[in-house]
Amino acid sequence: MAFIAPVTALDIKIIIAVKQIFEFLPLSYVVAVTDFGFSSYFIQFLIPLFLVCIYLKKYTTFFVITVGYLLVLPFIQVLKNIIMRDRPDVHLQRIAETEFSYPSGHSLTAFFMGVILIYLTAAYVKNVIARRVLFGIIAIWMLTIPFTRVWLGVHFPTDTLGGALLGSSLACLVITIVNYFDNREK
Repeated sequence: MAFIAPVTALDIKIIIAVKQIFEFLPLSYVVAVTDFGFSSYFIQFLIPLFLVCIYLKKYTTFFVITVGYLLVLPFIQVLKNIIMRDRPDVHLQRIAETEFSYPSGHSLTAFFMGVILIYLTAAYVKNVIARRVLFGIIAIWMLTIPFTRVWLGVHFPTDTLGGALLGSSLACLVITIVNYFDNREK
């Protein structure tokens, strides 16, 4: 555990640098953007996904993604309570956050849903230009969420990195399960 102190010191330096470099960003804008990385906003995602899956007759895909999404939410809380990493000091925070810091739930959820959206876009959007535009929008959104968490001072950069890696890994697991069932249906 001797590596924790130097990592945290680097984390703090990065938070301070991000806050100074991007001081011009309005707080209300960043809070609004960061909220789109919060898991409760993805309920709206499930409705169009359901309609697309019904249209494509991909019922198993919808079921597996929905179950995966619903399992991610408690997974975040359990992991935070096991690791119990405190959030950055209050003087670094632009907004008040409670509970533990690692992993960033916003980052984990954004990368989980983003990787799944990239997979679905690659699989079902045939128009190359539309696919590239969607890839770009999804990638920008996925990267913006961790940035906002660090800018707000409510997460260390390693919290957001851990959340992004875990979210991506869980999404790959869900995609593997979807592909398994898709191959069985053929």
